[in-house]
Amino acid sequence: MTTYDATYDPADDKLRLRASSHLDAETCARVKAAGFGWAPKQDLFFAVWSPAREDLLVELAGDIDDEETTPEDRAAQRAERFETYRDKRGTEAEHARKAVASVANGIPLGQPILVGHHSERHARRDAERIENGMRQAVKLWETSQYWRDRAASAIAHARYLEQPAVRARRIKKLEAELRGYQRDTDKANHALKLWVVEPLTKERALAITNINHYSMCFPLAEYPRESPASQYEGQQSFYSALEGSIITAEQARTLAVGMNQRGIAHRARFIAHLENRLVYERLMLDESGGLAADKFDLQPGGQVLRRGSWYVIAKVNRSAGGVRSVTVLGHFAATIAVEDIADYRAPADGVAEKVKAATKLAPMCNYPGEGFRHMTRAEWERRKMSDVPQAIKHMASEKHGAHRTRATSGGGWSTVAVYLTDAKRVDPPAPSEPKPTPVIETLPPEPRTPSVPIPFRQAMEEVGKEDHEALAKLADFDAMKQTLKAGVQIAVAPQLFPTPPELAKRMASLADLGWHDRVLEPSAGTGNLIHAIVDAEPTTRIHAVEINRALCDALPSNLLADGEAFCADFLTCTVEQLGRFNKILMNPPFDHGADVAHVKHALHFLERDSILVALCANGPRQQAELQPLATTWEELPDGTFAEQGTTVRVVLLTVRR
Repeated sequence: MTTYDATYDPADDKLRLRASSHLDAETCARVKAAGFGWAPKQDLFFAVWSPAREDLLVELAGDIDDEETTPEDRAAQRAERFETYRDKRGTEAEHARKAVASVANGIPLGQPILVGHHSERHARRDAERIENGMRQAVKLWETSQYWRDRAASAIAHARYLEQPAVRARRIKKLEAELRGYQRDTDKANHALKLWVVEPLTKERALAITNINHYSMCFPLAEYPRESPASQYEGQQSFYSALEGSIITAEQARTLAVGMNQRGIAHRARFIAHLENRLVYERLMLDESGGLAADKFDLQPGGQVLRRGSWYVIAKVNRSAGGVRSVTVLGHFAATIAVEDIADYRAPADGVAEKVKAATKLAPMCNYPGEGFRHMTRAEWERRKMSDVPQAIKHMASEKHGAHRTRATSGGGWSTVAVYLTDAKRVDPPAPSEPKPTPVIETLPPEPRTPSVPIPFRQAMEEVGKEDHEALAKLADFDAMKQTLKAGVQIAVAPQLFPTPPELAKRMASLADLGWHDRVLEPSAGTGNLIHAIVDAEPTTRIHAVEINRALCDALPSNLLADGEAFCADFLTCTVEQLGRFNKILMNPPFDHGADVAHVKHALHFLERDSILVALCANGPRQQAELQPLATTWEELPDGTFAEQGTTVRVVLLTVRR
């Protein structure tokens, strides 16, 4: 047999239902029809409190207990789940990023895929794989960041709800709801008194239904009537049903009394529930120390601090035996809620009198002025509307002093002054010398200090916002996003075989790079040698030459900060153009003996007591023309450039002048 456990938590006003096994189809349908949602991670049903939902849980569980877990506990559990999701997506994103890097063979993000170091067909296939991989990696990374933010939000929201100011606003909202239910109950009780008065005529019933509004359907089967009575069976008010002779006055009384009694009983449940919630919220507010404003004796003329600025109090607004807000001076009267007050300064000597003079209302007058509308007090009272000002201010002039008169709607958005014909006449005051407006000094704004971090930032730090490893990865994924905007490009560079990174590192070591050396890379290609040079000695000034425009534009400019990149055929460059260099590192093209020509041409740019480190093919022509010039001649193992798409045998040589 399935057993049920029902709980209620006043902190979030939610009912929770736990079952020992899966609900049967009928019970599950009832629970869902009542508005309960399913929380799979907590293995329970939940819903905001209502009388019908409370009755359903009492029927199933027999009793409703207090919820054992707190909002903070549930927020921590959610944050832990979200962190798990973040870690999973972050791991997947890192695997996708590494997969992209393996396909790209070390080519930096943003650099074109090179036709020539594999083949055009392979390069285009790799470009598609890289782009798809980057798109997946970026999506997974952004998903991991989303779950990181969700975890922080869960923690921050729980803390936010516990803040005294937030709890005070929640109390105000509950009090407003309670007043609404009590007001509706009072109206229903008043209507019940009207319905029981005898005799009940049709005219009296019509008058009551005009203030006690109810409506329902009146089908012919239940409420038969003959013409000329209305034959309409749809939804209509009791007033229309009485007027159309669909129901009698006695039927209207029976229906209305029943509806009012049921409404009173239903609202009584809500009233009791809201009163209990208010007791809980007020106790929790007191336990947290209450509001800052509770410690102050707020008086007109004093100053309150709100969000770093000081305001002079013009009026203290009280309700239900306590201070609810203050009206402050400014360009226009503004109201500051008591929960938003952070600090208070008592009024200085004479300030209260100045505030009283500045806020004093001009006298109310009643006289038949030009353009005034004449009416009785009863007529004026009937025409009152909440969105129309009830008084007009008249500024002081040569004919009279400042004063006010009653007002009413003049049609559209206008208002007109009113003269009450059945009230005592009060003429405006005589003109007088204008009095200067009292100057009330306010304190300067409080300096903005970083004091306590906002709850969300605190939560972000707790879930790993300051994780340096994550921040380092962020740069990689941002680079991927920028690359995806332009798409992965393909550059045609026949016979290009980039220097393997480990070999480039060894060539930089053989060059014996020194502080601020001037270095030439005459066949820059993808920049592998440039990276190796900077890694070995960051202070070097590198000048690179590359014949392919796409490759030249893709060279990392940050590594050439003190140097320069030239898009040109190195064999056409002269010493006058480039100058001479302390070190030269090169991996020239091998096709048809081009490596021999490039190495010999490079020697013209080498200063005395300097070194050239180069790669060349290990063929008869190279052995005949370059080996005699070399200081060292090292035949590299077969397959050194296999990953670059060629099996050519390669020599590493150095030349010292």
